[in-house]
This record gives sequence, structure tokens and C-alpha cells, in this order.
Amino acid sequence: MLNGVHPWLFGLAILAVVSFIAIAAWTFKTKRSPKILPVLFLLIVTTLVIGYLTADSASKRDTQRFLHNNIELANLIAISTQNENHAQIRLDGSSTTAIQNIESSYAEMFKRRSSITGIQTIRKTPDGKFQPITRSGDNKIANGVIENPSTFAKAWEGSGQILLLDDKDSASVAAVPVTNSSRKVEALLLATFSGESYRSSQFDAQKGVITMTAILLLLTIFGGITGIQLIQTLAEARVARAELLLQGDRIREQMDIIAEKNQLMAASHDALAQANAKLQSLATLDGLTGVMNHRALMEFLSVHMKRNGVIGSPSSVILLDIDNFKQLNDQYGHMAGDEALRTIAQVLKQSCPKDAGVGRYGGEEFMMVLPGASESAAFAVAEELRRRIQMAKTSSRAVTASVGVSTVYSLSKSEQTLIDEADKAMYHSKQNGKNRVTHYGHGMLESA
Repeated sequence: MLNGVHPWLFGLAILAVVSFIAIAAWTFKTKRSPKILPVLFLLIVTTLVIGYLTADSASKRDTQRFLHNNIELANLIAISTQNENHAQIRLDGSSTTAIQNIESSYAEMFKRRSSITGIQTIRKTPDGKFQPITRSGDNKIANGVIENPSTFAKAWEGSGQILLLDDKDSASVAAVPVTNSSRKVEALLLATFSGESYRSSQFDAQKGVITMTAILLLLTIFGGITGIQLIQTLAEARVARAELLLQGDRIREQMDIIAEKNQLMAASHDALAQANAKLQSLATLDGLTGVMNHRALMEFLSVHMKRNGVIGSPSSVILLDIDNFKQLNDQYGHMAGDEALRTIAQVLKQSCPKDAGVGRYGGEEFMMVLPGASESAAFAVAEELRRRIQMAKTSSRAVTASVGVSTVYSLSKSEQTLIDEADKAMYHSKQNGKNRVTHYGHGMLESA
């Protein structure tokens, strides 16, 4: 032991310092936060200091207890020695029987007390020096301290004393007085105690302190490692949270950009739809009147004639021509002619039955396709058209129209045949006074 504290505690301190250095190196090598290192160092130092002070206190208490027990034991041996008629022993070594009895008692004491390595009694010679009288065991250590008569002055005065020797064995020598029947000190009993028992006693006293210190150091070191890792985890969590927030901002920005692009695409789609509708309108509608142009009108007629012919349903065509249209243009100008065309087209659209189609056949001629209309139904529609045209208001003068109607009940007639029949009926209306309706039926002209 060193200064009363077991070397294990100092070994524990060295191990703790090495562990701290290793933790610090690991912290900086792995680029973790070193914030907890000063706290960890302070906790390690505090634990070691408390452990040292506690161990030192326990060592001192145990030393006092150990030395007190040694003195008490020496007193018991002194009493036993006194009872063996030690007073009869002379300085010249007489009374051999008493010496043998005393030394025999010492031998029995060695068997029971392994901590005692030597026992002897000493007396003062007339010249003031010490002279051994009885002895047993190894008394070299005791002999080394009796050269100076003043060493055991307190013992000669009647009190027990003990010397704790600072040699490599940490041995101790207890000196107690041996008195005669009149209570006068006649000799000193010197009992030598081995350092091994002293060290064992001190270690037993400090073992709990060292164990508790080791546990606290272990908890502190692992707590420090855990704290460093926890700080690293929290830092990574904060970085991850910041990255998530940044990613969220980027996602929102991307979503805003996508939404803006979607709006642009929607606007482009609408513009494209409008352009397609306009193109469709330009492709299928007459630019002046807004009704179907000739091509679209022919496609409409063809589709419905074939469909109705398959199911055996009739189809009718109304063909009309504005009366005296050339005179209107010559007298009032082409602007008036265009107005008349638009007015008639508007009347046709307003008078057009459901599922029917209206278009400009060419020049001042218009056609209405009536899918499913019989002869009588088609004739009635044509008559209503004629009447409304006659009543329509224009800025120049009233206009009239000559109307021809044709009906087919099967696929026996082509589209062009049906149109030709309506054209003949219309021509018949013009030849017979204009502003009238004529139906072409069963291969002959019939006038209403």
C-alpha cells in the first residue's frame, strides 16, 4: 500500500484516465460533439477524489483499530507472562524453568495468532541499556528499535505504546509493561506483528470503497459514452429535421411550380381547345351565315340517310333559294345580300327541329336535313320556314324563298338523287310564282 491507500485504487485511477483519453480520441475521430468531455472529466476526477478520501479515511480508522487491538493483545500476553513468574527471572538468565514455561506459552500463542511473528521481554541493565530476557519467534525487527532506551519511555512509565514501522513490510511493534506483584514495572513485553496482516486488514477495510469507486467510475464512463452518443443522435435528429423542413420547402416550391405549370398547361389546353373548336368551326361552318358548310352538310346527310335506311326510317331534305337575290344585290348592294343570307340562316337555325341539320348548300341556296321526317312532316316544316322567312325583317326589303322538299323511305335513293329531287321541286316553286313550297313525291311533282 501507498500512504495507507490500496494500490488498486491508484490502478483504478490510471484505468479511468486512460479510458477518458480513449473516449476523447474516439469523440474527435468520429467528429462527435465534445461538449460533454469536460463534464465527464470532472465527474471522473470527483469520483476518484471521493474514493481516495473515503479509502484513506477507512485506512486510518482501520489502522487505529488494528493498532489498538495489537496493544490489547500484547497486554494479554504481558499478563500471561507475568503469571508465569516472570519476576523470578534474573538478568543473568537464572530461573531457567520459568523462562522455558514462558517461551512455551509464547509458542502456543503463535499457533493461535498468525499475525504475531515474535515475542520477547526486555529489562534495563544497571547502565540503562535493554537486555532481552525471554524470547520466541523472529525478533529482528524488535531488536532494531530497542537500541535507543528512550524509544519505549512511555511504556516504562506504565502505558502501552506501539510503533508502526515505515519499512517495506509495514510491520509494527507493540510495547506493554510487565509488572510485579507490587504493580511496579519490571520489564517490557515487545510483540512484533507482521505487515501482511496489517495490509490484509487495511484491504478488507478499503475493499468496499474500491468496489463502489470502480462501479461509479464504470457508470460515469458508460454514462459519458451514452451522453456523447445521445448528443450526436440529437444533433443528427436536428439535422434530419432541418433537412426534412428544407425538403418540405423544396417540395412546396416544386408543387407551386407544378401548379403554375399545370395552370399554364390548362390555359394552353383551353387555348388549344378553342383553337381546335375554331378550326372545327372553320372546317364545318359557313363563314358568313354560321350554319354548316357544303361539305359538312353532305356528310351529315350521308350518315343519317344510311342509318335511317337500315332501320327503315324516312329521311327528308328541304332545299330553298332566295327569290330575286340578284336584283337585291344589284339594287341594294352586296351588304344587303349578305344581310339577307344571315337573316335566312338565323330563321333556319331557330326553326330547325331536334336532330335535324341546317347548312348553306351554295350561293343563296340553303338545305335542311330532317332525319326521320315523313312527307307530311317535312312539308309542314318547309311551309313554316317559308312563312317565317317572309316575315323576317331586313334593313333593305322583305325577302322570300322558293322551297323544294324530297323524302326517301329506304336505301333505294342516293343522297344526290334525294337532293336532285328537292332541287327539281324548288325549281318548280320558282316557276310557279315563287314564295311557295313544292314536295317531290313518288317520282312526280306535287304542289301544296
